[in-house]
Amino acid sequence: MGSSKLSWERTVESETKIPSQQPNWLKQVWAIAKKDFQGEWRTRHAIVTTLAFALIALTVVSLSVGSLRGEPALAAGLLWVIIFFATIVALGRTFTKEVDAHTDNLLRLNAEPSAIFLGKMLFNLALLSLVAVLTVPLFVALLGVYVKQLGTFIIAIFLSLVTMAALGTILGAMLAKVQSRIALLAVAAFPLFFPALAASLQVTATIFGAGFESGSTPLKALLAYAGVSFLGGLLLFEEVW
Repeated sequence: MGSSKLSWERTVESETKIPSQQPNWLKQVWAIAKKDFQGEWRTRHAIVTTLAFALIALTVVSLSVGSLRGEPALAAGLLWVIIFFATIVALGRTFTKEVDAHTDNLLRLNAEPSAIFLGKMLFNLALLSLVAVLTVPLFVALLGVYVKQLGTFIIAIFLSLVTMAALGTILGAMLAKVQSRIALLAVAAFPLFFPALAASLQVTATIFGAGFESGSTPLKALLAYAGVSFLGGLLLFEEVW
């Protein structure tokens, strides 16, 4: 822990707090993301707990309902319920580990808020993407659903993960020092995630074979909401951190 903290101090001490100098700002983003990747690689806490939850939930669902090839809307709903709660588990320690290690003030002093937001978000997005890559194919295989448009399916999942990573990062900063933060994160995240979840559910149900007219409209709404979530988090993060 001591060597990790010293390594982080040496990394951030070389940075300035001038956001207009793009190379320095990008170095801050990379330093923050790299620190989180290295820390997670050593402990694997978030990866193990999130994947364990997702796989347990997936196993219970598959044993309970069996094949859902003829129920595309139900299959889409169950998929996004699993992804939502797996996301909450994954995002719960975004900033808590900084508070527990007493490095949150060091982070504030040596990096721009926007760089902190983007660095943390990139780590969260990578973690959520890993969970999705392992969980979604298993869900499709175990529940016997048919994916009609693979490219659209991947785009919808990615846009949803971008939205969840952006909103989860800013919520994690707000709740880092609050007790029962995981439960509060789930309560606070659901209203914010809901537009993305609703659009993703409709797109996924269409891809699984539901009789909706078109998945293009909810996909466009999902793209717009992902962009708003990212830009809003980037601009507002300083106010909550």
